[in-house]
Amino acid sequence: MGDNCLSAVGDRVLLGRLDHPRTDRARRIAVVGDPHVATRASGTYRVFHRTEQRLRAVIDDVNDRDVDLVVFPGDLTKDGEPWNYDRIDVLLEDLTVPFLATPGNHDLRKQGDDHRCPSTATFAERYAGGSLPARYDLDGLNLFVLNSAAGRNGPYTETHRGRISDDQLEWLDEGLRDASTPVVVCHHNPIPLVSEPLCETDTWKWFTMSERDRFQSILETHGVGLVVSGHHHLPSLVKRGGVRQLIAPAVASYPQAYCLLEIDATGTNVWLISHADETGRDEAYRLMTEGPAFRRTLLGITETTIQDAPMLYEPPRIAGAPLTD
Repeated sequence: MGDNCLSAVGDRVLLGRLDHPRTDRARRIAVVGDPHVATRASGTYRVFHRTEQRLRAVIDDVNDRDVDLVVFPGDLTKDGEPWNYDRIDVLLEDLTVPFLATPGNHDLRKQGDDHRCPSTATFAERYAGGSLPARYDLDGLNLFVLNSAAGRNGPYTETHRGRISDDQLEWLDEGLRDASTPVVVCHHNPIPLVSEPLCETDTWKWFTMSERDRFQSILETHGVGLVVSGHHHLPSLVKRGGVRQLIAPAVASYPQAYCLLEIDATGTNVWLISHADETGRDEAYRLMTEGPAFRRTLLGITETTIQDAPMLYEPPRIAGAPLTD
């Protein structure tokens, strides 16, 4: 096993320190990426056979950390199967804090599915407080939850790409006008993740957000400090202009971690929190090395990320200093 793994640096790794968002009252938000609960899966390089165990471990850990809110940025299930949603519901019954979720590309109907999948409205009713898009205010912190799991003509067909619909963008543009400390949540990432050569490969294009220019423009215009997403199964924290983007790793896959945001008046700490023991992390690492070449590339990016953490460090704001970038 490589030396640049979470096991080598501990169970809690600082992924970044951000100047925004800030809140007068200290808050904690857990970001749990891509649980992919797969109750009928056997051993896979994405460790789908451990998904129930890993999500239960995350829930137990979150319940012990005085967390104010849990955010799931999509892909709750392996492929939207009703039996996997049933299991999600059982697991979430043990979560003692509020949660919000948005669907990922694996949660809704896709071409070729031979099982029932929930509609967007049904998903929103069960996991997003009743509707999507959704706004959730937490003592001055304003969360805007969007559904990016759709194509231009509506539901998914054969693609993994995402898109924010025009009506959601208009809703976001309007809502951000009175938001003091906005955080935007969606499944697909609006800011390109890595170097252009990889972004331009056909494989990578299957997973990117399409038509993202207007989305980025709205984020920058309104000074959105942080966008939270998932989808890529690896941890990432980058900044473009004034917008910071967090991608939470998949719960099941290496590095077997979720993200914890600790927000206060000086800024935000973004932590990677392991929810597996060293044996579990070793298994996830080994299985990833045995997976397809593209997945091994993502493993290398993840190793480098952890080795170089924090990825983004903005010094804490001095108490009483003006709230400027």
